Amino acid sequence: MREWHRLVVALVGVLLAVVAWLALAGGSTLPPELAGALVFVSDRDGVPALYWRRLPRDRERRLTFGSEPVGEPAVSPDGTRVAFSMKGRIGVVAVASGEVKVLTLGVDWKDAQPTWLPDGLRLVVSARRRVGEPASLHLLEPAPDGSVARHPLTQARAGDDASPDASPDGTSVVFVREDRLMRVDLGDGRVARLSGGFKRDRSPRFLAPGRLVCAWSEGKKHGIDAIDLATKTRETLVEGGAFYRTLAPSPDGRFLAVTRIWDAALPPLAVLLGQKEGVHLLDATGRECSRLEASRRHANHSPDWGR
Repeated sequence: MREWHRLVVALVGVLLAVVAWLALAGGSTLPPELAGALVFVSDRDGVPALYWRRLPRDRERRLTFGSEPVGEPAVSPDGTRVAFSMKGRIGVVAVASGEVKVLTLGVDWKDAQPTWLPDGLRLVVSARRRVGEPASLHLLEPAPDGSVARHPLTQARAGDDASPDASPDGTSVVFVREDRLMRVDLGDGRVARLSGGFKRDRSPRFLAPGRLVCAWSEGKKHGIDAIDLATKTRETLVEGGAFYRTLAPSPDGRFLAVTRIWDAALPPLAVLLGQKEGVHLLDATGRECSRLEASRRHANHSPDWGR
């Protein structure tokens, strides 16, 4: 009887392992209509670096090399360069050659979270004087001689002004301040609040002119909303136990590349054996349809799309 009990326990363990494996491995086939290129951060080779992948079939290739970790990539509008942060500095790497140019040195200002303006020349960053001080948004204007002009856009007094994204027409920048969506007008510098209520918003990104998508949390619930800026109405695309840290809409607006931290809906064993943060693919309705970059050994995160 004891041997039979042990056999049952072993079979149950195998079954649970299979269920966990299926939960982790399912949905890895990419939609054939997927297009464009994806840049993301991975520590698969030790230090976090940028990787570039042409979708849907090509394998990724390493884009940056060095001993310092890099992160927060942003693809230029023409898809030829990627801006990134590196210990308070902002760099730009050419996709074709891998040549890196450092724009800011991290001395007077500690810069992070770069985003391009539609002209492909200027960038907006979240900048702070020193560690522990609030971060505000700054506009960077690189010149042909290598100098970079800096223009403050906002003045944070408590929490950080973070996660900037430029509007498609280049007239404004949306960002997050104290878990609320904000917008700064680049013409007159006016700052307006776009969201309120109990949801804590993060990672706003433009889907199209006048329309945003953002991730949010409220208590133990997490989700993604689409927002019409004209009416400030919100449409919940997905709500549940999956926590998405960053969002990146595809150029055609048909998909979202997200950084998924965890999913409370997974079986307990799947969570125990689960992956580190990974890059997953959602369709326009918020339904998770496949994994883009995921591993149980290495973290993959912070995706952005290129054409």
